[in-house]
Amino acid sequence: MIGLFLRDIVERENVGICCDASLKDLIAMMNANDKGVAVVVRDGRPEGIMTERDVVRIMYERVDLREPAHRHAKKQLVTAKGDRTVFYALSLMIENNVRRLVVTDEEGAFTGVLTQKDLVRYLEEDFYRSKIRVRHILEKVRPLISLPPSAPMSSVLTKMVRHAISSVPIVEGGKAVGIITEKDILRLSEEGFSLEEPVRRFMSHPVVTSTLEVPLFDVVKIMSAENIRRMVIVDGEENAIGIVTSRDLLRNLEGDFGSLIERKLKHTKDVLNLFPEMLVEIIDTGKEQFVIWANEKVMSRFGREILDKPVTDLIPPEKWEKVHGTLQKCAKIEDMRFKKGDYIFEISGFSIKTDVHEERGMIQLILRDITEDVKLYTTDPLTGLYNRRFLNEFLMKELERSKRMEKQFSLALIDLDNFKILNDTYSHAAGDTVLKWIAHVMVQSIRKADVIARYGGEEFVIIMPETVLEPAVPVLDRLREKIARESIPLPDGNTVSVTASFGLAAFPEDGDSSADLLIAADDRLYKAKRNGKNCIIYSG
Repeated sequence: MIGLFLRDIVERENVGICCDASLKDLIAMMNANDKGVAVVVRDGRPEGIMTERDVVRIMYERVDLREPAHRHAKKQLVTAKGDRTVFYALSLMIENNVRRLVVTDEEGAFTGVLTQKDLVRYLEEDFYRSKIRVRHILEKVRPLISLPPSAPMSSVLTKMVRHAISSVPIVEGGKAVGIITEKDILRLSEEGFSLEEPVRRFMSHPVVTSTLEVPLFDVVKIMSAENIRRMVIVDGEENAIGIVTSRDLLRNLEGDFGSLIERKLKHTKDVLNLFPEMLVEIIDTGKEQFVIWANEKVMSRFGREILDKPVTDLIPPEKWEKVHGTLQKCAKIEDMRFKKGDYIFEISGFSIKTDVHEERGMIQLILRDITEDVKLYTTDPLTGLYNRRFLNEFLMKELERSKRMEKQFSLALIDLDNFKILNDTYSHAAGDTVLKWIAHVMVQSIRKADVIARYGGEEFVIIMPETVLEPAVPVLDRLREKIARESIPLPDGNTVSVTASFGLAAFPEDGDSSADLLIAADDRLYKAKRNGKNCIIYSG
């Protein structure tokens, strides 16, 4: 479904409003179209956009609804032409962090709107092929922000505006008993309501919930059936612990599980995890290549004007011809240089073929300004181990090498047990001491060919080249035992001991991409935790 053209699925009716309309008129249109969006149009062209979140803001600020809508439709428009595909729209929404896309024709005239909800519906089959479950993405979602049933409606607006959230679950005794969404505020703003009334009078209930083990595909089906854009996540005792939105789902379809890639979209995000000084993402149509996204460092250097423009506006045409030729032949480039003005840049990157109608591939480039000798550090400052950036790059290269040479390797995901309790009991300084101590133990215990990195927090990854599961297990078990035997001196004079849980996966048995291997290792680490901790799980 990712090959559909936007012109074939765009919502055209009742989503555009003339520039002299009032806020009251605009809100009435938004309630009628059930899209949560209205585009302000001047002379047939999109000039501004307002969403449910903007309505929440103007209600919070108590703006007179008789004011002209165009005064408040000041968001940066993210547009796409109707001959682009759903794949393009998915990338554009995620990379620019928007929930609605304004679609135009070739001349820039307003055509309609595409929403995240529309994309989720058309991408259901891609979610079906995904292995990711709710628990894989919940840690990437912000903590639950809720209110009790007795709270006034004004507090809902305050929460939404200050935290930039689209809904507020209403929680009593740990259980979600209702929810107020931006859509509810939109409806109430037209009907009229008192900000001092309790939320229990207006909340939607019962609340649609999901548990941690539910696959994302099932979440998508439920959202579609219930006509909702978010679900409250509950634990085994039905206590509300988080909320997952359509935006979270699309991010993870694109591949954002702690830097994992979603190969089902045939589009890698590994390069994003290198954290370069400047990053550019390009769509290759075969006939032309144009910039779909660039990070803030690129845009502050070259301006937002480079978006949706030919890449030759950024890289000189004669140099781009060589870069593109190398990408077509080798699917990657490393350390190619070009000069732009008084600056010299170095390019590295990847090209991934997609073969989806117009989009022949995606290109992701790292640009380094080597005129200022910018250094990309590869070590974690606390432990001295390799950092996550280096690990992602090494894992990608090890996958390529192992595939090419038909070799195997193992990957272990390690998590220190009860580390939060240690931090809370002895202080974060003590926690840092433990991390440095354990890092030293690991370095002394692993083999020379192995690569170890701090993956984040109290989590580590060991890559064991040309090592299958059977010999990897005893090596890691010796490390596990050594960690448990350590008596670690703390700054305050106390000593502590810690244990670690291990999840072990192998290439190619558990997958042929970094996403598959890390998910498999994470699943087994999760089982190790549930099995009492301080153990290694390497199957199932």
